[in-house]
Amino acid sequence: MNEELTIMDAFKSIPPEIWCGTFAGVAVFAFEVFLVAKGIIFTGRNKRVEKARAAGRCIRGKQVKCRYRDSKSDHKTCNRRYVAQYEYTLNGKTGTKQVTSTGCKPGYTIWLYYDERGRVFTNDPPITDLLMIVLYIIPVLAAGLVFHLLGYDVREFVH
Repeated sequence: MNEELTIMDAFKSIPPEIWCGTFAGVAVFAFEVFLVAKGIIFTGRNKRVEKARAAGRCIRGKQVKCRYRDSKSDHKTCNRRYVAQYEYTLNGKTGTKQVTSTGCKPGYTIWLYYDERGRVFTNDPPITDLLMIVLYIIPVLAAGLVFHLLGYDVREFVH
């Protein structure tokens, strides 16, 4: 007997609950990407920078130290993470701010911003690694919820 399983047979063996859950997860992920692209979610840092610029709370930071670490050791690509330390003066006091960047060496001087309380921050991209993890976990949870609501026990599929 020929016990080979074709791709079509494999797709037909997947229950409809799995297809519905997968579609729900993809739809939630696409909706999240749309919201991030439109600037509706995860834009808190940019609003802080705009508010500081409007109030004139901008200072220049001068690089005093810069180091790098290779992320991959394959020696085929340049995948470095730079950590630069900048010195600034705010209200007569000198302070330092550490800035991490990937790919390219940071500039010798950068703009730093501060809020009403004197906390200094940079114009970093609004999405951090933690928020990216959240972007990936929510669709998986949505798919699992659809599985559960449709009455499918995922443990049956795994075994």
